[in-house]
Amino acid sequence: MKEILLIALAYLIGSVSFAYLFTLFLTGQDIRQIGTKNPGAANVARNVGKKWGILVWLGDTLKGAGSMAIAKSFGITNEILLTFIGIAAILGHCYSIFLKFKGGKGVSTMGGVMLYLAPAVFAFILGFWFIAQAINPRSLKIIIPEVILFFLILWQIYPDAFFETFNLNGFTHFYQFTY
Repeated sequence: MKEILLIALAYLIGSVSFAYLFTLFLTGQDIRQIGTKNPGAANVARNVGKKWGILVWLGDTLKGAGSMAIAKSFGITNEILLTFIGIAAILGHCYSIFLKFKGGKGVSTMGGVMLYLAPAVFAFILGFWFIAQAINPRSLKIIIPEVILFFLILWQIYPDAFFETFNLNGFTHFYQFTY
């Protein structure tokens, strides 16, 4: 039950649109009506100012990492469950309840999730993301390998968490005894 409440809380945290709020308070405009019409940090940087875009980026990144830190403070220690909580924040960002289930692309919030889970490889993941953005940021041929790479890195860092999360301990014992 605690896990479900933390997932719901992460979704609500993710639903807070810093791009919308900053733009509204600073200019009186709706970020969804200017520039690319995307409520994200890049659109804010281009249309409101770079420093505001950076602040939006930081806020969106903290939504992912902060949701997971809150969950950990409530005793959630399994990294995969923490990942699901981070994904709830990403979904909140992309499908914000406060913006009629429309939001940003979730890249900065996903960056916060990655930073929380794998700070040592965050620079590598960030570099891979910049390369993917230069190639084609909206291509499923780029997005799917990014997601797979992220989970492969997590699996390498936290192998026991995958087995614990999906209750595959019996499988691992079977696998160990057959070889």
